[in-house]
Amino acid sequence: MGRFILRSKAVFTGLEDFPRPAAIAVVDKKIQAVLPWDYHRDKAYADWPLYDYGEKMIMSSFLDAHTHLFSGAVDGSRYVCSDLGRGRSQAECVKIIKEFADAHPDYKRIRGSGWFITNWGDEPLPDKRLLDEVIPDRPVYLFCADCHSMWLNSRALEEAGIDPERKMDNGVNVKFENGELSGLLLEPAACEPAQKKYMEFSEKEMLEIHRNFQEVLADSGIAAASEMFADDYTEETMKKYDILKKLDEEEGLKAQIFSYMKLFGYTEFSGYFKFQKHFDSPHFHIAGVKGFIDGVTETYTGLLLEPYTDKPETCGEGLPLWPERKMKKEIIAANKAGIQVRLHCIADGSVRMALDLFEKSAEVNGAHGLRNTIEHIENIHPDDLDRFAELDVIPSVQPYHVTLAANGKVNQIGEKRARLQWPFRTLLEHEGALALGTDYPVVTIDPFTTIYAAVTRRDDEGKLTSTNPWEKISMADTLKAYTSGAARVYHVEDSMGTLEPGKMADIIVLSGDLFEVDKEEIRMMKIEANYFEGEKIR
Repeated sequence: MGRFILRSKAVFTGLEDFPRPAAIAVVDKKIQAVLPWDYHRDKAYADWPLYDYGEKMIMSSFLDAHTHLFSGAVDGSRYVCSDLGRGRSQAECVKIIKEFADAHPDYKRIRGSGWFITNWGDEPLPDKRLLDEVIPDRPVYLFCADCHSMWLNSRALEEAGIDPERKMDNGVNVKFENGELSGLLLEPAACEPAQKKYMEFSEKEMLEIHRNFQEVLADSGIAAASEMFADDYTEETMKKYDILKKLDEEEGLKAQIFSYMKLFGYTEFSGYFKFQKHFDSPHFHIAGVKGFIDGVTETYTGLLLEPYTDKPETCGEGLPLWPERKMKKEIIAANKAGIQVRLHCIADGSVRMALDLFEKSAEVNGAHGLRNTIEHIENIHPDDLDRFAELDVIPSVQPYHVTLAANGKVNQIGEKRARLQWPFRTLLEHEGALALGTDYPVVTIDPFTTIYAAVTRRDDEGKLTSTNPWEKISMADTLKAYTSGAARVYHVEDSMGTLEPGKMADIIVLSGDLFEVDKEEIRMMKIEANYFEGEKIR
């Protein structure tokens, strides 16, 4: 039986608002006791190995409430150019991807991620022509930072079989005036064929990709992450997921992974339960279903209650992404079957629609306790703030997203509505809890970047990035949302999220004390040590 004690003058258990001197007694995979700092006075622990971390902060491991694990693992691999976010124009992005292609002449496909139209000023949306000029002989697949758009060259359009006349319930294959495909695909349904090619690797390559990404999670102090792509119940998905199950069973994953599968199109969930039964490895779980009500405001696919300020002819184009009457039946059916539902909702119109749908489910199914979740909530109507608590719906937010918009949202939705953009403090005051995550690979998975954005509302250069800086939240609330808040989403609050007896020994040691360092130093913090299920993995 392995046993040891971790000690620090700054232990943040997650049960109080500040760290305190304490010692954590660990037996095998679990926390046995939280002891006084001078625990050695108790003879029962006199001969236990001690790891004293001085004044470096000890806390429960981070639990990222919203990630796209599979695409994120690929984006973090050597096979993808993840630097496109540096580009401040279409031409700059093309130059970056050309340099990557030249450096990898053996890659049969060129993959990139991170381009973001908000970074390009007044430039129009991209198309295939510049890509065709510089990389004419290999397919090029470039994911937008928001993961709702893809930018392809002609070879990629051809390889992925993008049909200009394909009928979709949601999504757009953008065309030139002459009807020719432009190379830009908007929203998941349109991106799906290209996404398949982007994610196409051999089993050996995928094992390498996931093995490396597990190291990234360990380095980041993250003990739980998710797959939020809403994969369908196909043999292709089964094969993709089997890679992670194989890795877990043969080598052991270094974090709990929770996958959320496809909601829309289903009122009968035998496929879901087949997947849930098959994927029964210790750390990979089928946890619920996911749907997308809207897209993103940057391309006017965020669903607003009233028209866009800078495009008054629309409240959002082609929305909702799935018929509301179908969503109602599907959400009710999923909750009735005991399945948690998570909905992508960017704007106030989609947030209200989601709350209405969850309310209908509660009327039919009663108090099911499934903790349905609304993801993102980049703006909300004041009338809907109290409904989260009333319906036991969890707001799941991503603080670093604020920095991506660079104050651009006020131009699209106006100053009045922008007072409740990314309303973290207001949601916390009304709901009482938040779940916090990154949406990686939309933004970095680095937790300290996310923490900095949450407590300051500032970007990487220290500049305020919203018109409502009062929506920043305290360090204690941020860390609780990043641990116990996310644990509630994953239904693991009995075993993860705080440092207390009986819970798993998922414990990290930071390079300093987050409550004491200058806020500008938060982003420089590191993980000094990482214990996952009682085993030191960093």
